[in-house]
Amino acid sequence: MAVPAMIIATAGHVDHGKTSLLKRLTGIDTDRLPEEKRRGLTIDLGFAYTDALRPGETTGFVDVPGHEKFIRNMLAGVTAIDAALLVVAADDGPMPQTREHLAILDLVGVRTGIVAITKTDLVEADWLVEVIAETRALLELTGLAEAPVVAVSSTTGAGFDRLTEAIGALRAVEKPACGGFRIAIDRSFIVGGAGLVVTGLVQSGILKAGDRLAVSPAGPKGIGVRVRGLKVQDAPAAEARAGDRCAVNLAGADVDRAAIGRGQWLVAPGLRSVSRRLDIDLRLLASEARPLRHWTPVHVHAGTADIPGRVALLESGPLAPGERALAQLVLDRGICVCRGDAVILRDQSAKRTIGGGAVLDCHGPQRGRGTPQRIALVRAQRRPKHAEALAAQLEVANGGVDLRAFARNRNLTETELAGLEAPGLVPGLVRAGGGDGQAAILDRHLAGLAEAIRAALTGRAEARNSVSGLPAAALPRMLPGRPLAACVDAALDRLIRDGAVERHGERIVLAGRRVELEPRDASLWARIEPALTASGRPRTVWEVSEALGIVQSEAARFFKRAQAAGLVMQVSKNRFLTPETLESLANAAETGLASSGGDRFTVADFRDWSGLGRNLSVEMLEYFDRAGFTRRAGNERVIRRPAAETFGTAARG
Repeated sequence: MAVPAMIIATAGHVDHGKTSLLKRLTGIDTDRLPEEKRRGLTIDLGFAYTDALRPGETTGFVDVPGHEKFIRNMLAGVTAIDAALLVVAADDGPMPQTREHLAILDLVGVRTGIVAITKTDLVEADWLVEVIAETRALLELTGLAEAPVVAVSSTTGAGFDRLTEAIGALRAVEKPACGGFRIAIDRSFIVGGAGLVVTGLVQSGILKAGDRLAVSPAGPKGIGVRVRGLKVQDAPAAEARAGDRCAVNLAGADVDRAAIGRGQWLVAPGLRSVSRRLDIDLRLLASEARPLRHWTPVHVHAGTADIPGRVALLESGPLAPGERALAQLVLDRGICVCRGDAVILRDQSAKRTIGGGAVLDCHGPQRGRGTPQRIALVRAQRRPKHAEALAAQLEVANGGVDLRAFARNRNLTETELAGLEAPGLVPGLVRAGGGDGQAAILDRHLAGLAEAIRAALTGRAEARNSVSGLPAAALPRMLPGRPLAACVDAALDRLIRDGAVERHGERIVLAGRRVELEPRDASLWARIEPALTASGRPRTVWEVSEALGIVQSEAARFFKRAQAAGLVMQVSKNRFLTPETLESLANAAETGLASSGGDRFTVADFRDWSGLGRNLSVEMLEYFDRAGFTRRAGNERVIRRPAAETFGTAARG
């Protein structure tokens, strides 16, 4: 695997010489804006690349502004960097933004770096010793505690040989190109003859020309784009990988510089969803004067975005300075992040950094966020290994884990998600459902869910002296803990295989339970049953009552009793059919589809195979969808399970 460039961000107080230092190192002036040139002050991010510092490898620098007014821009520059170059002026020593930048680097997880003491030509030797000692003390409780401290002068060049040596000793971490592609956009601009270009540091995945991506957040579904071309470390490249800094030339019908820029993400289409509720592992800075209270308003920085929001503490009361706790960030607008992304919190006025941490769940719930089970689910996401996190969640999730949500949260590809099913990796795992409804549940929890379904059906039957059972679609809402629909279906399939329950269309009933009709109803049924399809097509309640001279309201009440006895199934508000008739129509779909050689069919196909009119065909197919016999896919349908199993006739022989 090719080692990407080492990307280093500067940090430090305004006017401490960050830009001059980089110019001496690379020969590039990173102040590119006219206002920056005029004021002699870095306002926005600047960039420089060189191959001279680390033989055979490129070193990229992100120059960030030091003024407190531009902390927002500084935060955009330290997203997913490899290392930091903390700059402290010898004539000033550590200053407010030195401390704030250092705290930010610590919160975003930077553990590699170098400290440069600049302007050494302006101070005496004993003063320099004091500044170095003060700086080392500042580093002591951070991830840069072991960073080398190098004294330099950008004016005279003193110390640059040692600084160059220290940078050369740094090694970029090999980042596996797993997960979907993601870049936090930090710049967007128009290039003549090419169009819109966006830049950022590749957080995950691989990108090639021609790939299709999405810009998010942007509207309900993001902005679809195509990669026209790309540069890596400021040079044309065939592909970009995690750890690379790249520029991407975008094409697409909706590509517009006014709609695409800093604060958004360029991502694989499956990662474009946004959320306004992030569950995070929060640390309040020890430098804070008072505890953080529940529902405190804050500015949330993640990726290159800055969004107002509030902090909901999940585990306890006020969070003391220097302490950690689980929290949910409730944002004023949506954001596109994944588990593990760094989050920085600043106070409501955006004057002070107060804390930060890492995203644990990018789609936190609105309700029940502080329940013991939910807390356990969030804590499980602290585990870095995907299989261990899934296993921990499955232990507490009696109703199953949504695998699509799990994969989206942790940025897993389909292949990576499927790999979690390897034998023994997650003991007891049972896969349920498919497509967007994929779920997983432990086998012992599935057995408990099946027992809960049986108990619910038994209670219903005994309370109402009925075999009509319960609607399958309603079971997830009715069972304790609101289990996932895919897991309920898996439990039902197990019960059906065991002969404990049967499917009667869209309803689930206890197997073998029968309710005898009263003599009067039995006599009425003898007249109604042949009339249900006497015209060659399914009849409505009104049509049956008219044909037999029965008062319509009396016929409607009878059909409800017949349904309770398991004789008919309700297809629509005014239409009841026998299981045998329903299976016959379903068989027409099965036979027709088999003869067509395809795997999907349309309303028109079913109309031709069944001999029904179009409107009645639509009504029947909508019922088949609810019953689980078919699933709609756009304007077509696929068959999900056999007709005999769906309508219970297989169990009845």
